[in-house]
Amino acid sequence: MSDKTIAIIGAGIGGLTAGVALRQAGFDVKIFEKAGQLREAGAGMSLWPNGTGVLRQLGLLAAVASQGQSGTHFLVRSQTGEVLMEIGTAEAEMPTICVHRAHLLRVLGDALPLECLALEHELADMQFAGGKVQLKFTNGEHLICDGVVGADGIHSRMRCRLMRPGKPMYRGYAIFRGIADVPENFSIGHNSESWGEGSRFGTLAIGDNKVCWYATVNSAIPPQHTDWPKERLEHLFSRWHNPIPELIAATAPSAIMMNIACDRQPARSWSHGPATLIGDASHALTPNLGQGACMAMEDALVLANCLRRRQSVVAGFRLYEAKRYQRVRNAIWRSRWLGQVGQWENRAVVVARNAVTRVLPGRIFECHSSFAQLMTVLAGQPASSLPQPELL
Repeated sequence: MSDKTIAIIGAGIGGLTAGVALRQAGFDVKIFEKAGQLREAGAGMSLWPNGTGVLRQLGLLAAVASQGQSGTHFLVRSQTGEVLMEIGTAEAEMPTICVHRAHLLRVLGDALPLECLALEHELADMQFAGGKVQLKFTNGEHLICDGVVGADGIHSRMRCRLMRPGKPMYRGYAIFRGIADVPENFSIGHNSESWGEGSRFGTLAIGDNKVCWYATVNSAIPPQHTDWPKERLEHLFSRWHNPIPELIAATAPSAIMMNIACDRQPARSWSHGPATLIGDASHALTPNLGQGACMAMEDALVLANCLRRRQSVVAGFRLYEAKRYQRVRNAIWRSRWLGQVGQWENRAVVVARNAVTRVLPGRIFECHSSFAQLMTVLAGQPASSLPQPELL
């Protein structure tokens, strides 16, 4: 075990993945979470081949796959149900898996010793001295460590300490999420997103006979959850194709969550001394690519590899930043653009958008990256030294 200790602020998906990756790279790790328990909002998510590739490298893919549902296709539809594009995912070397966020969090948490995690620890202050970091928490405890990683989400307090203050940018629409039982005649593995005029509706089969659904609605200003009771959603989507109305009807009002679509302008640097950021704390994306968690997991693997390759924590953090900037910037812009296109509401423009989508080949969006090439980029290892993907 390395004599260097790395502290992680935040025990979400990015923070826990970083903890696993850093421990496997030989570092002593301590993860601090302000909540009293590991808990993730009750919604599903998609893990594309880059995310499942990270899990495979960390030895956790089989455990996550057993908790979720593999996807073979992703369909883009109109609100009437017409298939506009079919994107294949089954041909990739790594699977696409849809899973409940809580299940992924549990697998990551179980991969860490209990002593690595400190609950009910909210960061109060951070000071740099002599190449070390001193952390103070609101409960009176403190820690001196060699480096600290902020993984505390889009409203990161760590970010405020390392970068110029600024709020996430609202992108003009709200996102609703819920979970319902798999309806009759639902094709497992064929996940989809349907496009309307200023709104979209997506479905993901997440295993355990459950479907996660999400809906987007344009709003000039960020709405409040009370502005959108379940009845209003039911009315908006009442004439959309099956099983959309059925899924909303089957979800209890209290189980429908609402967030606003936000992201941040990509920053060229998000580190200072022996402190850095990962995931939404450094590069929050809108959810249109399904890449928020995947990019955080990529961050974790690259960060661990960069620290392993450099003698100092500061040098490792600088290398990590350099390796990640271009990729995360492109992901932010692509996700923002896709959300804008999906949320167009002018009827003539929507008709044209759907017509263009019908003739685009789905293969241009297919995730067929080579597993060896992907891991060479993320882990910095020669392809010949990497394990081959297991069959699930």
